[in-house]
Amino acid sequence: MDTFLLNAQQILDVALADSSGEHAEFALLIRPDGGIHMIMESELTLDAAAVSAGAKTAYRVSRSESGVRVTGSEGTRRCRLEEVAAPRFRSELLRDQPLYRISSPLLISTAS
Repeated sequence: MDTFLLNAQQILDVALADSSGEHAEFALLIRPDGGIHMIMESELTLDAAAVSAGAKTAYRVSRSESGVRVTGSEGTRRCRLEEVAAPRFRSELLRDQPLYRISSPLLISTAS
C-alpha cells in the first residue's frame, strides 16, 4: 500500500481510538519538507487549506456520533475512509408511558 493511503488508514485508526465522543473536524496538512500543519474547525475546503499551507498532501478528519470520516487529497488523487458508528441504544425504547395497556378480562356470560 502506498504512503498516501497508509497515512489515511493510520489517521482513521487514531481518530477511532479517541473515546471522548467529542465532535471534531480538522485538516491535517503535510508539507513537502515533511512538516505537519493542523487547522482546527476550518471553513476552508481541503484543497484551499493545502494551497494556503503549501502542503502537497492534505487530510480532513470529521468525527461525530454517526462515525469517523477521513478524506484525503494529494495532487489529483483523492481517498475517503469512513467508519460508521454502531447504532446506540435509543432512549425511545425506555418510555415513561407503556406501549400497551392491561385491561380486565372480558366477562362472558353464558345463558343456561
